[in-house]
Amino acid sequence: MRNLDPELLVQIDILTIFPSFFDQFLRHGMVRVARRSGRLDVRISDLRAFAEDRHRTVDDRPYGGGPGMLLKPEPVFRAMDLLGLDPGKQPAAGTVPLLMCPQGQKMGQKDLEDFSGAERLVILCGRYEGYDERIVEAYPWKRVSLGDYVLSGGEVAAMALIEGTVRLLPGVLGDEESALRDSFGEWTGPEGLDHAHWTRPPQYRGRGVPEVLLSGDHGAIEKWRRENSGQQGPGHRDAVTGNSGNPASDGGSPDRNQDGVSQEEIPGE
Repeated sequence: MRNLDPELLVQIDILTIFPSFFDQFLRHGMVRVARRSGRLDVRISDLRAFAEDRHRTVDDRPYGGGPGMLLKPEPVFRAMDLLGLDPGKQPAAGTVPLLMCPQGQKMGQKDLEDFSGAERLVILCGRYEGYDERIVEAYPWKRVSLGDYVLSGGEVAAMALIEGTVRLLPGVLGDEESALRDSFGEWTGPEGLDHAHWTRPPQYRGRGVPEVLLSGDHGAIEKWRRENSGQQGPGHRDAVTGNSGNPASDGGSPDRNQDGVSQEEIPGE
């Protein structure tokens, strides 16, 4: 159910074993602006507080052997209970549970636009080798992969998702048109990348600014920008054109961690 506060646009619940990871993140940039304006409410749950033993154990070794440790189901289920998400049931309208995992779709700008339209995001930050599969099966997660590289857990991935989502909320950016003109936004060219930019001074160490940008002719400037979006030099974004030089990811490699990245074993604490 939507919060009755008319200013609140989205509530984000974060489940993590490292709440302090988010301390500085929440105090800076657009996230801070959104929180101070009342458009964003972020609530962090420490999974260790939901453990069932006096040692606050959140991980254990996998059945059948193998490397690494898995997040246990009990802390996650109990935390989700408190958040009002029942296993085996659909969440309330407008609520999107998010799970970073290699089986998920690689996150793009369109996903962030969708997330910015949700009323509530519930983000589970994994650690270690991954999740007990019962966690994955019990809830209608939207599974999202951040990319094909190694991280130690889901916290950094969650920050990227939150940062990209929050800046799309109405009233957060000083100039909302800037979001439309971002790379991968509505305005950019077929490659999805913004054009190059220059600022003052007009000359610096023998390097100048394109004359059209100094002309004051707004029509010509707009035409130049559209023609030059996505044209920032060879190799500027090989991944956009599929020429990264790395094998394409199928999202199913068994040596990937729950944070949605390729991963060798991460030992438990």
